[in-house]
Amino acid sequence: MLSKYIEKAMKLYKNIDGLAAVDKEGIIRYYFNYRPNINPLSAAEAVNKHVLDVFPSLDEQSSTLLTVLRTGEPILNYFQEYDNCVGVRIKAINTTMPLTDADGQLIGAIDVSVYITKEHDRLSIVMNKPANPDNLFTASDIITKDDHMIQLKDNLLKIASTSSSVLIYGETGTGKELFAQSIHSASRRKDGPFIVQNCSAIPSTLLESIFFGTVKGSYTGAENRKGLFELADGGTLFLDEINSMDINMQSKILRVLEEKKVRRVGGVGDIAFDVRIISAVNEKPEVVLNQGKIRTDLYYRLSPVQITIPPLRERKGDIPILADYFINYFNKTMHRNILGITEDALEVLRNYSWAGNVRELKNIIEGCFNIVDDGFLTRENIPAYLLASINYYKNTPIDDDSRSLDQRVKAFEKDIIVRALEQHRTLSAAARALSITRQNLRYKLEKYEIDIEEIINNT
Repeated sequence: MLSKYIEKAMKLYKNIDGLAAVDKEGIIRYYFNYRPNINPLSAAEAVNKHVLDVFPSLDEQSSTLLTVLRTGEPILNYFQEYDNCVGVRIKAINTTMPLTDADGQLIGAIDVSVYITKEHDRLSIVMNKPANPDNLFTASDIITKDDHMIQLKDNLLKIASTSSSVLIYGETGTGKELFAQSIHSASRRKDGPFIVQNCSAIPSTLLESIFFGTVKGSYTGAENRKGLFELADGGTLFLDEINSMDINMQSKILRVLEEKKVRRVGGVGDIAFDVRIISAVNEKPEVVLNQGKIRTDLYYRLSPVQITIPPLRERKGDIPILADYFINYFNKTMHRNILGITEDALEVLRNYSWAGNVRELKNIIEGCFNIVDDGFLTRENIPAYLLASINYYKNTPIDDDSRSLDQRVKAFEKDIIVRALEQHRTLSAAARALSITRQNLRYKLEKYEIDIEEIINNT
């Protein structure tokens, strides 16, 4: 059924770089990439997988394919920047159209992409920001009334005025990239590129080519391609989860940073660059050092300036204003008319431990928007797992468990997820039972290292 639409799209769009078609469940049924030198993702790595598995940096709101499946409305010439499952960040102009059968029933969606590179225009150097893709986040986008966070915002402006490397520590979901973008936006480099790389997303075999670039013919399939340091020249390179990088690669990165020169894989000459490095870790720096996850010499090279972002459980006074912010955001993006959140619902949110921090709060609000069209969000709209975790710990004697509150909450949440998977046996069904999005559940599976196949096979 999809084949005729694919043929039609190829005729209509003569100069496309990529094409993907999904069925109504979001499973990619056709994928073709015309520029593997820019996007090395192959059809074999994409077909028959859910779109969020192939493009893990997207979610149900930011994916144009899933948005079109949900709304039935086309999205034309929309700028996106996203990571694919082979660890490469893509910048593209996407046009996404709904696919219907002879009776007008939605059967899928098709997306055509034109990749953006420096040879096209300056869109190649910007990050995606909802409704305003030409600008990065700034300090004014950090929503808070917490005294410590306000002080951090003030410090950002001072830090931005220098070129010192910055190390940001924060738990998953606290907003490390938001802080990194804010520093860049306030710096003298604000008109230069802001390049992002999640170090945990790069296969070890691709590390050198992605960071240093390649020379055509240096290995089978290699093309002349700039690495991250060249791409970020004159701007900022943000290295997220630097503690997950291979130790051997860390020594090469250190040498490049000290010399401020890079040599492409297969190249013979050095290329100078001018880049500010902002890196991030999601574990305490002293833990990362003690466990040998980062070289000591690289750590000190990256951390003359350190920022620690407090977790949401330490600034629960921000929960009401963050909830209002996300309600306004989803009212616009999901075309709802939610007036606010009730005090009893806020009380539930205040009593939760927030292992997933601000990102988890955003996902909670998004989940509520999927079941409420107007009026107020209430306690009854809060996901069952969150209510269960609070009730469980209200009835459990504190002295009976030597673990910290955060450790106990995480263990209980993991247990709820495992039981949901055992009962429902698919990711989508378990997500529905827990009243969370599929993307949020997948994030929690990775966070708690839950093997869904093992659970299903043993039940």
